[in-house]
Amino acid sequence: MDEEIYQPLKHSRELRHEIRGVNYLVRTWGPDSARPLVLLHGTRDTSHTFQFLVDALKDDWRIFAPDWRGHGQTLCAGHNWFHDYLADLDVLLDVLLPGQRVDLVGHSLGGNVASVYAGLRSDRVRHLVSLDAFGILPPNQAEFPKLLSSWLRSDRSPRPHPRYHSTEQMAQRLCSANPRLSRDKALYLALNLSRPLADGALTWQFAVDRWRSMPTLHTLGEWIACWRGITAPKLWIAAADPLPGSLRSDPQAFEFMCAHIAPESLIFLPDTGHNLHHDAPLPLAEVIERFLRGDGCAR
Repeated sequence: MDEEIYQPLKHSRELRHEIRGVNYLVRTWGPDSARPLVLLHGTRDTSHTFQFLVDALKDDWRIFAPDWRGHGQTLCAGHNWFHDYLADLDVLLDVLLPGQRVDLVGHSLGGNVASVYAGLRSDRVRHLVSLDAFGILPPNQAEFPKLLSSWLRSDRSPRPHPRYHSTEQMAQRLCSANPRLSRDKALYLALNLSRPLADGALTWQFAVDRWRSMPTLHTLGEWIACWRGITAPKLWIAAADPLPGSLRSDPQAFEFMCAHIAPESLIFLPDTGHNLHHDAPLPLAEVIERFLRGDGCAR
């Protein structure tokens, strides 16, 4: 590879733990004596996604970032349900940080898992930071039979793995999806999120046909009922540009959701898309560390 690739400033170590019958990979950075911080990635991603944010953090942290089941180097058979991620997180925290209240930072799916978990297990969470994760956009009730019928059919024809000839081609795909992503970071992600196929082609380290959205939380009322149990200080950080089709893209649903989150705990990070930890790791790290230190949040 002739192009310049992003060079990590802080190097990670890999741990392995059996979690509910799945051999989990957990990536960790920092000294064992530092304050623990748990980072949870989104769907179609891996723990490597946080490297740029980890490098931008200025305080000492003992960081743990698992590859969710069906992602990265945490292999598992079958489909991955939202409830499984919740249960996996509960056991992971018991194994990694038994008896401790922890600081949780989650992006997208990881943020949704973290926010529900913080409401269900408020005794385990010291601070909650959700990165562009606001639950789901509830389906129109009249359209639900069509949605459920589509869901039934989707299980019969698994989508083939996308195939690439090189990590450069995969990096280009990442840049096309996120124009804010620099080429060196795209190459880093492509290198660390790819795996070889039997014929020498490359594909992603997650199964595109293994994410199923049901059974899961279906209404904003259900999400809010879980969030109501959160006792830890909470911070929602939103991307400047809403992800198409997300709850953020529905002003009425988003306003309803915001009414149940304290105004001082919701901020918008300028010049970012959904992967705000890729687009603006330095300002994001500053906001997170100020919050975790108890210094308040940037507006």
